[in-house]
Amino acid sequence: MKSFQIIIAIVLSIFGLTALVPASTQDALKIISRVDSVSRESYKTSVTKIKLTTCKYEIKGGSLSCSENPRISVLESAQKHYGNETRSIAVVLEPSKDKGIGMLTYENLEAGKDNDTWLYLSAIGKVKRLVSSSEDSDESGSFFGSEFSVEDMSSRKVKDYTYKLIGEETYDNRKVWVIESVPTALRVKKTKYGKITSWIDKERLLILKEDLYDHRGKLCKQLNRKGVELIDKVWVVRVTTMNNLVSRRVTELRLISVAYNMEASDEFLTQRSLTDFAFREKNLAKFRTYMK
Repeated sequence: MKSFQIIIAIVLSIFGLTALVPASTQDALKIISRVDSVSRESYKTSVTKIKLTTCKYEIKGGSLSCSENPRISVLESAQKHYGNETRSIAVVLEPSKDKGIGMLTYENLEAGKDNDTWLYLSAIGKVKRLVSSSEDSDESGSFFGSEFSVEDMSSRKVKDYTYKLIGEETYDNRKVWVIESVPTALRVKKTKYGKITSWIDKERLLILKEDLYDHRGKLCKQLNRKGVELIDKVWVVRVTTMNNLVSRRVTELRLISVAYNMEASDEFLTQRSLTDFAFREKNLAKFRTYMK
């Protein structure tokens, strides 16, 4: 019997390698690929206004509450998809002391490829290029002083991870898949996370919750998403919370307004929008009327 099983395994390896991959792995990859496809194909461009509220927290009565005055930032951002590349820009509106600080990112969607990111410091009028090709990557740096890192705000490349379907359950009254993602040998050198567990809405194909673990296997961050709405035929999350269990700080990202598929020029998604206030305002002004 054992010899027969070995022969079958050899035949399968010759005529269908995927047959040797555990079903849970195949299913998980299909689900993640669908989620990725929906997030990239449901719109060509997006323009958003967001509010970041960050504070040190304490737990009272089983819930989180700020133990200090929160840091509040308001930003406007825009994103445009270009086949295997996504370009995005985010600029601070408030507080006044940070106004004009901006970040421009070109995400290369091919596995193993680094993103190009530039940070504009309005106080000194200079653009700094952030490096993302080593273990000391600026991907791990804070996104405008929040508990979201630059990595957290970037899209994950499907082929940079391996996947396992842990199970199916109900979360926040929604039927979800629970999927474990582990970075590949190439990706693990560039990420602060050793494993991510995601709860994915089966109907909307949205990630509703994530547990993020460090390389030692310790839970370090928890992400939750609430207030899902359908806007311009796109499922939109109004509130995303990132709880940093290490620093005991929490950030709430609240989507104030959004518009999809506006005519954004290629030049708008360049360093000119970081440094040229008049040019940036001219472009953003035409989008604001349509934001919901």
